[in-house]
Amino acid sequence: MSLARARSIRPSRLRLTAALAVTLAATTAVTVAGPGVAAAAPAAVTQEAAAGAALPELSTGDSVDSVGATGFLTTQYSKPRWTRYGDTSVLLPAADGITYMGAAASDVVVGYKGTRYTVQDMGKGGDPVVIDSPHALRQVNGSTLVMVDKSTNTLHLVSREPGGQTVDRQVTGLPAGELWVTSPTAPGTVAIQLMSADFSSFRLALVDVATAKVTETYDTGSYGHFVQVTPDRVAWEIAGGSTKVVDRHTKASQVLPYRARFGLGDWVAAVEDTRLTFRSLKDGRTAEPFRFVNQVTPGPDGTLLVRGGTVADGWGVFRVALGADGAPEVTMVADVREAPDLTLKSLSVPSTSTGSARISWEFSQQDPSVQFELTHTATGRTVSPPDYMNPFINWDGTLGNLFGAYNGAYTWKLTALPYYGFGPAVVRTGTLTMARPVRPRDFNDNGGADALVRDGAGNLAAYEIRQFVGMKDTECYEEGCPPVVHKPNPEPLGTGWNTYTLMASPGNVAGGAAHDIVGRDRDGVLWLHQSDKQKLLPRTKVGGGWQGYNKITGGSDLNGDGRGDLLATDTSGVLWLYTSTGSATKPFNTRKKIGGGWGVYNLLVAPGNVAGASGGDLLARDKDGVLWLYLGKGDGTFTARRKVGAGWQKYSHIISAGINHQGVADLYAVGASGSAHYSGLNSTTRPFDSAYTLPVRTDSTTYKTFF
Repeated sequence: MSLARARSIRPSRLRLTAALAVTLAATTAVTVAGPGVAAAAPAAVTQEAAAGAALPELSTGDSVDSVGATGFLTTQYSKPRWTRYGDTSVLLPAADGITYMGAAASDVVVGYKGTRYTVQDMGKGGDPVVIDSPHALRQVNGSTLVMVDKSTNTLHLVSREPGGQTVDRQVTGLPAGELWVTSPTAPGTVAIQLMSADFSSFRLALVDVATAKVTETYDTGSYGHFVQVTPDRVAWEIAGGSTKVVDRHTKASQVLPYRARFGLGDWVAAVEDTRLTFRSLKDGRTAEPFRFVNQVTPGPDGTLLVRGGTVADGWGVFRVALGADGAPEVTMVADVREAPDLTLKSLSVPSTSTGSARISWEFSQQDPSVQFELTHTATGRTVSPPDYMNPFINWDGTLGNLFGAYNGAYTWKLTALPYYGFGPAVVRTGTLTMARPVRPRDFNDNGGADALVRDGAGNLAAYEIRQFVGMKDTECYEEGCPPVVHKPNPEPLGTGWNTYTLMASPGNVAGGAAHDIVGRDRDGVLWLHQSDKQKLLPRTKVGGGWQGYNKITGGSDLNGDGRGDLLATDTSGVLWLYTSTGSATKPFNTRKKIGGGWGVYNLLVAPGNVAGASGGDLLARDKDGVLWLYLGKGDGTFTARRKVGAGWQKYSHIISAGINHQGVADLYAVGASGSAHYSGLNSTTRPFDSAYTLPVRTDSTTYKTFF
């Protein structure tokens, strides 16, 4: 017998504060109705009358699916169970393939198999209502089935009228997008999220069940977990365990730094890991009756059902409602067998990483649920690497979505929950430093080569080349495959870049650690922008007189001093070299003439080392679309040109894509019809592999100019 079971034999009270009462109460035992079985209505009795009644006993694997006025539905694998308050629980018959789903804040439970649905009110009892429908069930709202017609991507509300006929109403007013998921909500309103065609954004729509019409919509950005709708608020969970809350009347919004559960009048339940704190929205009072929680489910009439444990009653399922004094009152409604608490035996987290890290642990129980979260101190960006149920994580050094993790300090937090979630969480914290070496064309200090992109409004951003490459969906069926990037994450670097008529990224020319950027304005003045982690420093003036050039490029070290240099062609076709100095006040030496005849080319790229010597090389595209390679000699001159190939006229921009594992430059080329990544092969006869085609293309808004 568990501690909670022993305590359930007699009533007990624990007064935490004047604002909170934790009580143990029970109601008269009644017959629990399964589908097609009548049940007597529950009778309200005093606590003294029920003092000798034993509580229903559940296992740690019983997860609450829905909560009604007279009981609640739990599921454990294929074993659905209805538990009436103050009575024993009843296992619902699912052996013949029936699946069950409960209606939020309602006693209604639906059993279904194939196209046949039985709707049963577990509180009232009586015969179930049978509905036949070809649609796919998504949620149950009261006695209404919320269903999707997959062939037409339409949402339907299906119910039975008192006369016996089935009514199928198609919801109108839905925004464009794929019907992604519906959330369990109280009877009367359906919440559904729709996903955009490119998977990049989600939109939440509220549907009035009475009229089958959309009444409100909200932009959630990414997918919103655990959507809640009350008469005054709509809320959903966002990244980092926080909750976005919007006032339905004023549309004012706020972000709460915890997973919030509403429905308890003027109180909100704040869930942080396995800790639950009740907070009054009216006067700021707080109460914390639970030793730990693992599930909080809204019920009807301003109630919550909590799976967890209290100091007074041990492990169990508890009903929380407002007491006579307006504060939360906790009543134990089911017992759960207890087991030893989870303990941490060992943990290994490196203090420094140069690009990846292995984190491992050992616990006293097998298969605990472990979450490991890293947060970049300077930016607040977080990542939770998956563990695939292993006792370790091999962090790939990204912040998700193939976006490299910034250099610098990180805090980490490990949270472990026991198997089935019962028992207190184990929480550990610490610090880690990412210390990658500086990489070419890394403009945001995250270890990856970037494409610099100016949009139509003149905003400059860095896009990680690896994310562009990840936009192509390739078949991968193994655990740990890299994700497909549906929408790259730009790093904003500044506004007002429409003032420049020519731009280039010549490399580290001013002595800093990262690569720099130059831009020529309409008056012919050249300006220098130095990189500093996730931003650019205020620009400094290089000098005037640059209006005579029609092309500039940079990035190759042409004189062997370890710094990138700048190349420019004038209107008469002469190519000029500006070697860098390493000084921000005077970043370039006096120009040096390389030679004439470069007017035959309409595009120049200085990507770094393509093949041959370690010095930088130069690529030039002629008016027929043929790309030519000029190998750098390391003294500011080039060998005779070598033909790379034809067909490059379809690209409006060709830029360096950083250095690959062979130590040579890759290319990224983009035009109005699409883009491609070209891997460097370190060969003078075949410098690049075949094009790896990608979906990004130039346009007049997002991807206007690449360099």
